[in-house]
Amino acid sequence: MQASSQVNQVGTPPADTTRNRLSLRRSERFTSSPLDVRILITNVLPLLLGCMLGQWLPTLAPNPQLHVLWIPGPVLLGWLLFTPRSQWRGCILAACAGTVLSLLLVPLSALPRLLASLGEFAMVAMVAWLLLRWRGERAALEDYRDLTLFLLLACVLLPLCGAWWYALALGGRGPALAPATMRELALTSSVSYLLIVPALVNVARILEAPERRHGWHWQTLGLALLLLGLLVVLWTVDWQDGVVTPLLTLAPIPLLVWALIVFGIAGASLTMVVVAVLGMQLGLEAMGPFGFWTPERNLLTGQAWTLCTGFALLFLGALSEQKLSNRIKLQRAYARLGEVTGRMLVVQEEERTRIARDLHDDVNQSLAAISIRLSTLRNHIPPAERPSVVELQDQLLSVSNDIRAISHELHPSILRFTGLASALDAFCIKRNARGRLRLRCSIEDAPRLNDEQELSLFRIVQEAVNNVDKHARASVADVLVCVRGQNVVLRVDDDGVGILASHLRRTPGLGLISMEERARLLAGTLHVGTSPLGGARIEVRFPLRDAAPRGAAGQ
Repeated sequence: MQASSQVNQVGTPPADTTRNRLSLRRSERFTSSPLDVRILITNVLPLLLGCMLGQWLPTLAPNPQLHVLWIPGPVLLGWLLFTPRSQWRGCILAACAGTVLSLLLVPLSALPRLLASLGEFAMVAMVAWLLLRWRGERAALEDYRDLTLFLLLACVLLPLCGAWWYALALGGRGPALAPATMRELALTSSVSYLLIVPALVNVARILEAPERRHGWHWQTLGLALLLLGLLVVLWTVDWQDGVVTPLLTLAPIPLLVWALIVFGIAGASLTMVVVAVLGMQLGLEAMGPFGFWTPERNLLTGQAWTLCTGFALLFLGALSEQKLSNRIKLQRAYARLGEVTGRMLVVQEEERTRIARDLHDDVNQSLAAISIRLSTLRNHIPPAERPSVVELQDQLLSVSNDIRAISHELHPSILRFTGLASALDAFCIKRNARGRLRLRCSIEDAPRLNDEQELSLFRIVQEAVNNVDKHARASVADVLVCVRGQNVVLRVDDDGVGILASHLRRTPGLGLISMEERARLLAGTLHVGTSPLGGARIEVRFPLRDAAPRGAAGQ
């Protein structure tokens, strides 16, 4: 009995703990988080209002059977294609709630309309599941296979099944099953899915990826509205010549191509929605390029034109979207590479600082202690042997000076305490004392830079001068740091043999790669060209942010 009670104590949680967990779950269930509020604003409310308006707008037409677009089903499908699957339930419930609330606006045939819409929503969810299952990890409606499957499922099969279900929900007899009525319902649904779904998916894509908004500016938007207004004028003018009016069907083609080039597939899809709705609505009013016959035939002609143009635009847009996606992936890869390179340079500077500190504090101090011991030893040895000890002390002093120079080159402490001008001045003096290369450094209107920018400029100067000394066979090199407009400019000129452009394209050296990466960290560019001195010029330009000239110069 004692063993069984121990087992129950171990295996069963206490009653207080269970009550606490249940109360915590209830509080979490009824506590709204920022994520829930965002989902409510971005998913629930748009679908709720969209389905309400979609059910109500067709009733405003003189003939409810002849309406341009059917909104609820396409809006739900578009939302499901760019929404995570965990949020589908909320989207579908919002669409159903919007349809139920729309019964207050459209009381006629309330129950048949409700059954027809709910059945369409179920088919939309199935089509969305099939499209996402086929898509895998790719973006929605970006690949040719995805577009083909979308056209077959959403623009052919779903409208046919939806028209059949709508006719069945209205009673399955009478005019609801007439071939003309079934055709009108299927074509309206097909056009609606073709126009609305790609527009929603592509607009959501550019909202999530800011780099896709390359052409979305106020100037281009104003020009697009101007061109749309011109199209409205062309389509509403009563052309007496019977030859001109049919040619107006070609007028939107340049506008659609221009929108695809400037705004991408999202802008082209939105433009296609506006153009198609405008053309079909004018056709119902016996105007525009489709207003020659009865309203039924005009609408049929406009729908046929919309389907053909929309199919072509989708596949053309897929090609443009694939190129844009590849370019964005390449840009992100370069950005990640730049971040890794920047971190590597930071780690390199930290390691240089540590090595310089160890050389200065440990090795140099040890050499100084050895020199002191030698001085003590020199006083205790015979005078004939003292010159050898003095020579050894001189060698130790030379080694100590070399180590100090290496330490200062690894980590120029003067750069931190006195600034870039003094550091470059000291660097030029040391280089002039070391070799045959005569180095001239100057700073005009020294910019006020932060420590990282000054260190990057100093390292670029070091690397450039080292390359000139090793490869250029030059006798003179000029280093200039100045401010030109809103940019800081660094130039290193020499009178050596120069650098061939073919050599740069073929095998850029590690030094040049290091300078390019440091220039990129400065948000600038590096250019290698010909110097007025006859050799090569290395020029770095980067924007001057939150800086002002100090009014001092170093020479």
